[in-house]
Parts: sequence; C-alpha cells; structure tokens
Amino acid sequence: MLVRMQLSLPRDARYVHVMRSVAERVLDELNAPDQAVDDVRLALSEACANVVRHAVDSSEYTVRFAAAADGCEVEIVDLGPGFDPQGRPAAMPDDETGRGLALMRALVDDLEFLRSEDSTRVRLVKRWPGLGLGPAA
Repeated sequence: MLVRMQLSLPRDARYVHVMRSVAERVLDELNAPDQAVDDVRLALSEACANVVRHAVDSSEYTVRFAAAADGCEVEIVDLGPGFDPQGRPAAMPDDETGRGLALMRALVDDLEFLRSEDSTRVRLVKRWPGLGLGPAA
C-alpha cells in the first residue's frame, strides 16, 4: 500500500463530503484512472450516507482508506445494529430504499458487509490496472 489512513467522523450528513474529498485527492495524487476515482467517490458517499441515516446507536463512525498502484480498499465502520444486505434487491429499486446499496454494488469490484455483535463494517474494493505508481520523485 502506498497510502493508508483512518478518520473518525461525526454521524452528521455535513461530514460525508469530507471523506469523499480526501479519497478523491489521494487517488488523484496517485494518478488513479478518473472513472475509478468517480466510482470510489460515489460508493464511499453512499456508504457514509447510510451510516448517517441508519446507525442510530452511535454519534460517530470510522473510515479506513488504503490505496495502492492497482486499487483501493475502504472500510466504513459504525456501532449501529446493521442490516441484512441479502434482503435488498441487487438491481436498482424504483423507490429510494436500497438504491445506495445497488449503486455501491455497481460501482466497486467487491462489496462486503461484516456484522458483529456491536458493529457493522462495509468493505469496498475498487481495482484498476497497475500503473507503476510510486512516491513522486
């Protein structure tokens, strides 16, 4: 990994753009493909917005972000009760409920929900061809 970071954010819609902007800036600096940057930004926004809307048992959440030459991995962790993603439609629903989940599935290569007794983790993985990236000279 070239870049690894973790941010704790208030469970407030005003802060969703903070992580989205950080991810975009890091991926731009690493010269990630524009389409991949756009996909990660939107999927990350949807995952964070879901925490803000549904993780009612906590006042903050954590985002772990790692980027490398050939992709990135993002984990969004909250202390809410979570939900069963299998019960949601895979295709884009007609109403607003479940739309973010369908978008995330369409935008990333791997989407995983990991629930434990006291937390929910959403793991997003986006891959692109390795670009021979390294630290700037």
